[in-house]
Amino acid sequence: MQTSAVTAARFVAALAVAVAVPLARAEEAPKFRQGMWEFDRTAPGGQRMHKAQCTNPSDDMKRQNEMIEKSGGCKISPMQHSGNTYTFSADCNIASPQGGLVSFRSTSVMTVESDSAYKIEVTTSGGQPGPVGKEQLTARRTGDCSAKK
Repeated sequence: MQTSAVTAARFVAALAVAVAVPLARAEEAPKFRQGMWEFDRTAPGGQRMHKAQCTNPSDDMKRQNEMIEKSGGCKISPMQHSGNTYTFSADCNIASPQGGLVSFRSTSVMTVESDSAYKIEVTTSGGQPGPVGKEQLTARRTGDCSAKK
């Protein structure tokens, strides 16, 4: 059924994004500054998303990594670091909402510009349905967090 294929594709895409950012182990990951950050994401198919939030990406990466390790299903490779580039991957077998396993490999390349800016390019292959997917996330700190909520 086409609806379940679309749902499965969305599930795989959402999982790939969840896996993309946090894979770096905390002690190896670059350190980013707390503040107001803007995130621009381009997903497969040209879908674009923008989000602004007060956060610390270093802490977010650590929290997400802990969540993924606890939930299981993914084997994370050691991070490779060269200059300002960090590369890591995950081989995952995750239960889909329709039942059965969805298997995919997600490879992420993070380029750190500074403690206030980075980019991540994610290539995901496998999973059904669909071919290789590519996404890009650009993150930039825009200032301090507002005291107002």
